[in-house]
Amino acid sequence: MHVVFNDGTWRRLNGDGTWTTLVSGLSTTAEWSFTNFQGNLADINLIGSNGVDRIKRYDGASVVDLADSPVGGNYITSYQNRLWCIVGTELRASTLDNPTEWSVFATPTTNQTKGYGKDLESPTGEKANALIGGLSKLTIGFPSSIVELFGNLPSDFMTKPASYDVGVMNNKAALTIEGIMHFYNRKGLYQYAGGTDPASDFSEVIQYHSDVANTAARALSCVGSDGKMFYASIPSAGAAAPDTILAYDLRREVSAWYVWKDIKAACFVRMGNSFYIGDAQGRVLKMGGITDNGIPISWHWISKAFSASSLSQVLLWLSLWVTVDLPVGSTMNVFLSKSVSGDADWEPAGSVTGTGLMNQPIYIPPDKAANAKYIRLKLEGTGPMAIHEIAREEEEMPIY
Repeated sequence: MHVVFNDGTWRRLNGDGTWTTLVSGLSTTAEWSFTNFQGNLADINLIGSNGVDRIKRYDGASVVDLADSPVGGNYITSYQNRLWCIVGTELRASTLDNPTEWSVFATPTTNQTKGYGKDLESPTGEKANALIGGLSKLTIGFPSSIVELFGNLPSDFMTKPASYDVGVMNNKAALTIEGIMHFYNRKGLYQYAGGTDPASDFSEVIQYHSDVANTAARALSCVGSDGKMFYASIPSAGAAAPDTILAYDLRREVSAWYVWKDIKAACFVRMGNSFYIGDAQGRVLKMGGITDNGIPISWHWISKAFSASSLSQVLLWLSLWVTVDLPVGSTMNVFLSKSVSGDADWEPAGSVTGTGLMNQPIYIPPDKAANAKYIRLKLEGTGPMAIHEIAREEEEMPIY
């Protein structure tokens, strides 16, 4: 794995867990993008750009400048056996299968294997801020719109708009998973599969977090995936940097969202079966295990507000049965609230000690959930936990 740290050094993580510095003196503020490419090189190289330093390549031994690459090139990616980047307001491509030749251009009828350049336009005159390569198209992101490029050779390269009112937050905030582009923008989290407008219905349940996100820090947001989950790191209200991870289970039969706190993710990367997070403190974190670097992970879950058959009736909850897989060492506490929202009136109703898979009754004291128009349930604890079922016994009081 390779990381460019905020001290301007490009480092490689070795198999023994140590880091080797490959180059120093790089920009300490510019964001990097990377892609793998071989072409006519001896082997696959890691290519990196940031729009400030010269485009670089790692050949397995050292990091060097990418010969003939355009000054100011950014958002490096690959499509149709060429390297692509953005230079100011221009889209540039290398010669076919030759990542070290950029200055020789194709003409409309000749030299179709040579380089390519095109001035980019958007409906609002914005500069491109993202470039996402794919098997069948190149996606060009702008803050307020999306454009796609199709074709195999310069003579048939063509662009068409994909969206006039939905754009991409930045180059780290877009990711293609199984042919579907997942991205974050000013309005929220979207999916785009081509052929129709980008849609945000999959993220409606967590739209609140996008609505209150600090607009001054949204440009630092990023997304990633470990193959099972899709992650979006965005800022909460008033946060100076992304501090909330919205995690989406990609399995169609699940399609559930989770909200993670306490990790200020600045970038995500997947390497084989390992998934890493680069955070705002300059750390590289590896996902996995059941603790946070040895500390049990705290969690909580809050239900919707339950009511009687008629809103004119009041409820009495008598007991709960929780079927839960709670390993030894994990804890779970149960709370009830008579409010539709808020955290001011949670009352403890019971606790469960981890012994494994169990069906645990929780007998509720009468004063905790009696004569309530609404009742909410909160479960919180530490360590691994899997809820299989929550059942309840309740009485609905008559209407007087």
